[in-house]
Amino acid sequence: MSHWLLPPQPHIPPALLEFTGDPFLAQLLAQRGLATVEQARAFLDPENYRPAPPEALPDLEQAVARLNQAIERQGSICVWGDFDVDGQTATALLVSTLQSLGAKVRYYIPNRLTESHGMKLPALRRLIAEGIQVILTCDTGIAEHEVIAAAQSAGVEVIVTDHHDLAETLPPAQAVVNPKRLPPQHPLRELPGVGVAYKLAEGLYQSRQRAAESETLLDLVALGIVADVARQVGDTRYLLQKGLLALRQTTRLGLQTLVESARLTPEGLTEEHIGFWLAPRLNALGRLGDANLAVELLTTADLTRARIIALQLEALNDRRKMLTDRVVVQALSQLEDTPSLADYNAIVLAAADWHPGVLGLAASRLIDQFGKPTLLLTVRPDEPLARGSARSVPGCDIHQALKSQAHLLASFGGHPQAAGLALAAEAIPAFRRGLSAALAGCQTTAPQTITLDAVVEWSQVSPELLASINRLAPFGAGNPRVQLGCTGLTLLDEATFGKTGAHKRLAARDAAGLVREIIWWGGATQPSPQGTFDLAFTLSPDDFKGSGLQIEWLAAREWVPAPVAPKTEFIDWRQAENPISNLQSLISNNQWSTANGQLSMVWSEGIPLPSLSPLPRHHLSPAETLVVWTAPPGQDIYQQALAQVKPRRIFLVGQPSPFDTLPAFMQQLLGLVKYALTHKEGEINLEELAAALGHRRATARLGLDWLVAQGKLAIYADEGEIVALRPAQRPPAAEESLVKKLLQTALAETAAYRRFFREASLSALQQVVG
Repeated sequence: MSHWLLPPQPHIPPALLEFTGDPFLAQLLAQRGLATVEQARAFLDPENYRPAPPEALPDLEQAVARLNQAIERQGSICVWGDFDVDGQTATALLVSTLQSLGAKVRYYIPNRLTESHGMKLPALRRLIAEGIQVILTCDTGIAEHEVIAAAQSAGVEVIVTDHHDLAETLPPAQAVVNPKRLPPQHPLRELPGVGVAYKLAEGLYQSRQRAAESETLLDLVALGIVADVARQVGDTRYLLQKGLLALRQTTRLGLQTLVESARLTPEGLTEEHIGFWLAPRLNALGRLGDANLAVELLTTADLTRARIIALQLEALNDRRKMLTDRVVVQALSQLEDTPSLADYNAIVLAAADWHPGVLGLAASRLIDQFGKPTLLLTVRPDEPLARGSARSVPGCDIHQALKSQAHLLASFGGHPQAAGLALAAEAIPAFRRGLSAALAGCQTTAPQTITLDAVVEWSQVSPELLASINRLAPFGAGNPRVQLGCTGLTLLDEATFGKTGAHKRLAARDAAGLVREIIWWGGATQPSPQGTFDLAFTLSPDDFKGSGLQIEWLAAREWVPAPVAPKTEFIDWRQAENPISNLQSLISNNQWSTANGQLSMVWSEGIPLPSLSPLPRHHLSPAETLVVWTAPPGQDIYQQALAQVKPRRIFLVGQPSPFDTLPAFMQQLLGLVKYALTHKEGEINLEELAAALGHRRATARLGLDWLVAQGKLAIYADEGEIVALRPAQRPPAAEESLVKKLLQTALAETAAYRRFFREASLSALQQVVG
């Protein structure tokens, strides 16, 4: 049951009411501390905001002067960035700026897996050997005293631009441009790395009487601000507002292809599209690949190259999702095996095979469940240190807590809500205890406490109300989405939806009989309220229908819970010598189906079982018993099946798929394509194709793309779910080998998950319904 908090009723000055012409908007503004017309005008419209000049940043003028000198002398400049989206966009922004000013410039972003964050001496030595004369950092450098001192000793000048917390002393650089050197309330104080880079670019252009050119960089600024979850106050909000306008009409080829691959409409892009669609794709490159490619994507003038990189990003993003799922499942299994690990004030877990690139994402998922700071570490036998990521909750500064354990750490750095760290594996137990003690006094917000902006009637929920709310956009840290409450609702209907069946669509009615639809993201496995209940929700435009509004579930209160369903029973047949015999015995000894409907079903893909009438994933429906005959291609598909069937008994067989190798996969795919060409005029439903292959939809599409790249097939219509094919005879395309490699990677990842499914402990597979 959730607890609601309402803010005190604010005083709304008459002038604010007159300015807005909208009492509800005026109330929201006043609640957010924007009670004067001047404050409201500057907040709502960037054209009425007066940004701080770039020279307000400490050392920025020195940085501009030194870079101008290097440009004039054609000194070799290296932009040294970071691999997250903030670092990628900051690097691309500075490279674009310096190139446009005629500089001799290159860039370098360290590899997350082999170098981690920051500046390392081996990389510095390589750059010095290659003739670099000036190093310009972005989103990094503030704590790199040793490396910067080494650069200076070698005659290489260093200019630091960063936004991370200051160390006890500044590094010995020519200039240290960091907004954390400003007073707490300064309008530039909350700039992320890309924001600091933009102010430097602004200063450079102004110094050459080309000030207007800096606006061509604002599309990159919007990406970095949202991806870094920067607080939307002062110039940070102003730059995001301007940046979103620029992003909607960007001429940057890399961003155009990125938006296209995410199937978004440029004209309607918002901060949510960046946060949930664009940034994860770029982040996947930094987490699992080489983030230098992201800079190439964001700066290239070659459309073909941009599309190839965007294709790689799609594949890496799919892999990121699978790896994150795997870490979460294994972490939950550790906590089930050793429940005392969840009793500390922070959850600290480690494993040898966790991919370091997804630990932060997995930690965030665990926070959603446990509501406390979470740290996940990878302990590799070939490395002396365990390395990992920390994520925290509001009220707990994880960076300060890590400082208290510095004596146990080889390195650490980050923000109050996120950090990276490294320590000796044998120090983990002592670190866990010390960190828990350091966090003993932190104040967390209970997960079920909902702070509302207003309580409204069901009849007030309208496009007009949404229009008032969206005057406050963009939303994010420092300017949270408006949260509303409505009382006295009754649930009428519900259904799951989405590619993995993870979401829920509900219909609710108020006492007057008015019915509206509610979207509950990620709510498929959660119980719905019974009887009369109160709803906390947010409003957003309906992107899928193209018009109207969408009511999004936050929480419910004061409802009578549904009767607790019997615990799902798992029967493990994965090591059974003859599972067919077991299943036939089950059928002969139990009622398998009745005239009223099927009580049990077999889920199998790619393995014929004619006597058992198996079903593919998209034909599953509620049943008492589910037999998982073939090992699923991924955790998400497994979750979707269980959400659709809601079984009380699950028999796990997990037979291997015959189509996990490239030759077998392509032979099956070619047969299905031939059938579609012969009997269906070339039309193929991608969901049905994926099920027939026993693979993810993305893998099935890669298979078709490879046939197209080989010149054997053409796609002449693509409506998302349905594609229309025809035979072709063309020379192979330039990207043929790349698409083949991406397909092989996808097949290997699926094969790896199937092995995990067959070998994992039963408790790990039970977590899906736990």
